[in-house]
Amino acid sequence: MAGMFASQAQFAAAEPRNVDPAEIAAAQGAADSAAGVLQSLVGQVAETEGSLADLELELGGVREDVNRAMVDLDRANAEADRARAAVDSARADLDGSRTRLRVEQGRFNELARAIMRQGKTIGSALGGADNVGQALERASVLRRKADEQRAILEDLVRARTRDANLEAALRVAGREAAAAAEAAAARKSDAEAAFAAAQDRLAERQGDLERARAARDSAIAQLEAARAAVDQLHRDRAAYEDEQERKRAEAAAAEAAAEAAREEAAEKAAEERAAGADSDAATTETAGEPGSTGSDTAGATGTESTGESDDPADVTESGAADTGTAESDGTGSGTAEADATESDGTGSGTADSGTGESGATTAPAQTAAPTDPESASPAAGSRSAKIEKVISRAMAQLGTPYAWGGGNASGPTKGIRDGGTADRHGDYNKVGFDCSGLTLYAYAGVGITLPHYTGYQYQRGTHYPVSQMQRGDLLFWGPNGHGHVAIYLGDGTMIEAPHSGSVVKISKVRYNGMTPNVVRLL
Repeated sequence: MAGMFASQAQFAAAEPRNVDPAEIAAAQGAADSAAGVLQSLVGQVAETEGSLADLELELGGVREDVNRAMVDLDRANAEADRARAAVDSARADLDGSRTRLRVEQGRFNELARAIMRQGKTIGSALGGADNVGQALERASVLRRKADEQRAILEDLVRARTRDANLEAALRVAGREAAAAAEAAAARKSDAEAAFAAAQDRLAERQGDLERARAARDSAIAQLEAARAAVDQLHRDRAAYEDEQERKRAEAAAAEAAAEAAREEAAEKAAEERAAGADSDAATTETAGEPGSTGSDTAGATGTESTGESDDPADVTESGAADTGTAESDGTGSGTAEADATESDGTGSGTADSGTGESGATTAPAQTAAPTDPESASPAAGSRSAKIEKVISRAMAQLGTPYAWGGGNASGPTKGIRDGGTADRHGDYNKVGFDCSGLTLYAYAGVGITLPHYTGYQYQRGTHYPVSQMQRGDLLFWGPNGHGHVAIYLGDGTMIEAPHSGSVVKISKVRYNGMTPNVVRLL
């Protein structure tokens, strides 16, 4: 009994729940609400990602501003050094002129004193003609030498004046060069400050993006849970309806069986009543006739009774047996034929399908011919050959770390500090390339010298619309190309050194923020 009750309890526990349609509607409403929240969050994530992409592009531009400021500062310092050297040289020349002027002035003064002494000698020597003539001649020579010395002095004075003017002009140029160097240093400092501010904005936006993604993922989980709850309620409702249908079918089957049993019992009772009536009639006839007649009658009745007994029962049972056999044979034959047909059809279909797939797999691969014959087999020294050499040099650096400020004509170099993102990624300890360093290196292989700044690289070569870009062209982003640079490979791809924490890699061309023109150097 305890086992029976336990079984009944388990069956009751497994009974499907009759879910109220209102409960399903409420769950569906919750799922719809979660879907709406998710849609809003997906839009927020997309908007934040777009904003982040804009900030990354802006950061690239600011980073290139720092590069430009560094290049300009190097140039300004070099100019200042040259100006200082020129001032020093001019000052040395001026000092030399002054020294020579002093020497020659001393000689002139000596001649002047000699002339004065000679004049006194002439005055005292008027008593003798010969002495006077000699004195006059000596005085003439002294005056001639004095005139020559005066000319030398005048030249020296002019030279001193010229050197003084040059020295003064060079001092002015030196001050201007020093001021330019100071201004370049200030611009570099401003660019670095702007870069740090852009990094802060980027970090803040990255935090916003992470939070938006977390909220989106949470909403996805809630939506999935809500939808799963709705599905479970529908399954429970369907199971309950199936169970009710099964119970109705069982009840109908039980009622049909009871009805059949009642009909069978009624038929049996009718047969028994008929058999009893026949037996009573036979007994009455036997009692009213002679023995022989009764025997014959009994024999006849027995025979007739046997015939009646055999006829209906045999016919009915035979009919039932025949019917059962016919149905069994028909069903068996039909099933066998159907199975055979399905087996053949399935086997044939599978074989055909397998053959088709095998044929597709073993068919030789077709290799498309190059669309640019010149690019496919460039002639030595041709434009195509040079472009391929540029790209080959760049491709050889795939996987090289990004290092801000890294890269020169000889290859990757150690990066430099930026006080922000690059430092956090350790660029100053990495040997690699930044974007303009990679292009500088690639084009150095064909003898083209590029400055280590995207904005100046954008000023080189010939500009063509983006719609006409070709393999080997330089692609730029940001105003006047000062944001980023990459080399176009063709088929919508490019090779680039994208940002700190990344490596030299092949990427899909990003048209957002791209300059309207590309630069063709070959």
